[in-house]
Amino acid sequence: MKLSPKKNWIIIRECLTDLSRNKKYNEIVKELFNSKKLDELGLKVDEEFNMYVGINLNPELLVYSDTSQEPAELKLVSEKLGKYTDFLTKEGILDYIKVDYDRVKTPEFYGYILKISYDFRKYSKSKLLTSILYLTFLSSTTVLGIILSLLWLL
Repeated sequence: MKLSPKKNWIIIRECLTDLSRNKKYNEIVKELFNSKKLDELGLKVDEEFNMYVGINLNPELLVYSDTSQEPAELKLVSEKLGKYTDFLTKEGILDYIKVDYDRVKTPEFYGYILKISYDFRKYSKSKLLTSILYLTFLSSTTVLGIILSLLWLL
């Protein structure tokens, strides 16, 4: 924990700014979902406004050795992501996202499931609460000190 009140105010401001951006991101995703634009691209959305897409890879990639298979897969995934990055750039949310992926290899599907979600860069629930509690404690002890000083003078 940072002991400087100024640093704690900065942490609170950054966390609240990040939460505000997340709210705007969620509104954009909700609007895109309601307008069916995400369906047209094959993107699915969950209740937390995370977007998902499955990238089906060519089963011929299975002939690659284990050491060269993953780089080849990721190159294909990167190429197929082009249409999504163009769309997300046009909608103004590309700078606020992060993409996580899971490799799926079953008899029915061979590829990657991509999760596109808001990238919290500054916000952390624990950081925000710690800073708020610290400033509350600091304010309380200051006020208590002033009250006790005034009582002592009487």
